[in-house]
Amino acid sequence: MNIAFITSEAYPFAKTGGLADYSYSLPKALAKRGHSVYLFLPRYYCINKNTFKCTLIGKPLAVPIGNGIRWAGIYYTDYLEGVHTYFIEHDDYYGRDGLYDYNGISYNDNAERFIYFCRACIEAIKQLAIAPEIVHCNDWQTALIPLFLKTHYVHEPILHNAKSLLAIHNVGYQGVFGKEVLQLMQLPDTLYNPEHIEFYGNVNFMKAGIVYADGLTTVSKKYTQEIQEKEYGYDLSTIFKAHNKKLFGILNGVDYEHWNPEKDNLIPYNYSINNLTGKRKCKKALQEFYGLTKNNFPIIGCISRLTYQKGMDILINTLDWLFFDEKEVQFVIVGSGEQWIVDRFEALRAIFPDRIGVWWGYNEKIAHLIEAGSDFYVMPSRYEPSGLNQMYSLAYGTIPIVRATGGLDDSIEQFDEKLLVGNGFKYNNNDIAELYTAIRYALRVYKNTLMMKQLIKNAMSFKRSWDDTAKEYEELYNKIATNNY
Repeated sequence: MNIAFITSEAYPFAKTGGLADYSYSLPKALAKRGHSVYLFLPRYYCINKNTFKCTLIGKPLAVPIGNGIRWAGIYYTDYLEGVHTYFIEHDDYYGRDGLYDYNGISYNDNAERFIYFCRACIEAIKQLAIAPEIVHCNDWQTALIPLFLKTHYVHEPILHNAKSLLAIHNVGYQGVFGKEVLQLMQLPDTLYNPEHIEFYGNVNFMKAGIVYADGLTTVSKKYTQEIQEKEYGYDLSTIFKAHNKKLFGILNGVDYEHWNPEKDNLIPYNYSINNLTGKRKCKKALQEFYGLTKNNFPIIGCISRLTYQKGMDILINTLDWLFFDEKEVQFVIVGSGEQWIVDRFEALRAIFPDRIGVWWGYNEKIAHLIEAGSDFYVMPSRYEPSGLNQMYSLAYGTIPIVRATGGLDDSIEQFDEKLLVGNGFKYNNNDIAELYTAIRYALRVYKNTLMMKQLIKNAMSFKRSWDDTAKEYEELYNKIATNNY
């Protein structure tokens, strides 16, 4: 199958979040399964053409936008094994320090930048004569492509068999702009109505994708259900519900080449499901790094942005209660975010310096050490479309304690101490009392050596590879291609 995979970021070229990892891992997995995958993204300033051995190909690309045409270049690299990767170069739009913003302030021409990118990708597909069967788009930045395919390019022969899929990674970012962007899109005012792309007096790029895409997917089955509710889908919840016959959920996978305790070169000691000696040594190394008392107290780890969405306010309030009640527990965190949350953690650490460790910023080596050396891993997210750290934790025998939302609910099975099944601990309502209860239950299980040993075995037996994910996308592509929902 010919698959055009269009994204605003992809590792290792350009990355701000999980979309980049997804846009690296899924195309590679699909290519390994025999598909022809064509990856498109902007040639941002951070993408060094020499580093990635990029070659300028074809003739200059004429891209319609607004009242005229703006020219772009197409660069090609085979840097990702098996994946044909193309960069759309236009320095006025993409030759900047940030992908979407500068120092946290969004570029005021983001609508124009990504309208242009959507048109440029389709024009590049035409010039390269790719003839895709699936055009896989991601989030609001590429969500106009399904709309353009059914308007500007509806009679284009090379796109005659192309069906579009929009993957929604986070409904919190929708791409909402003023009505004036219609002129940049070269679309008539007749589409500016609630049935199409109008959205409370504006134009919503994600809504356009929802309405016009042949298929929709989110990154977990639970998130697919959640976004049809106001709490998670916001003002798009009714739109998702109206189009739920073409809405599916596929959980992301784990790159076990990078996250594997048996061969991880970022942790001091390796270990396996059959020999946990290295994990115990990693725990001591983790305690030493954070300056904690070396003992066998259970360690709760966390790697997170310090934000409201991640539930960090609930976590710090819960720890405030827990640490005064429970003397035999330790906590470590690496992350960055809102200063008031940092201050709260620092205040608690000042009271319990030998039991609480913090590291502000992000460090890959510390993240791996936390996954390997902790006994539990906490994720109190208000919403989590897919989540990866809970699955990394399972691979390292570090037991997740999670809110039952999105991908966390899909991947974590509540431990049953009678049947000895399950791989973690879940709670439903994101409040201090429920998180506190879940942690206390986990700490009680920890004290039962035989029970804890079985729980670790259950966790490390869980596997969700990108090949597993790619198989489900294959099935979805076939459903979309044949209109067999």
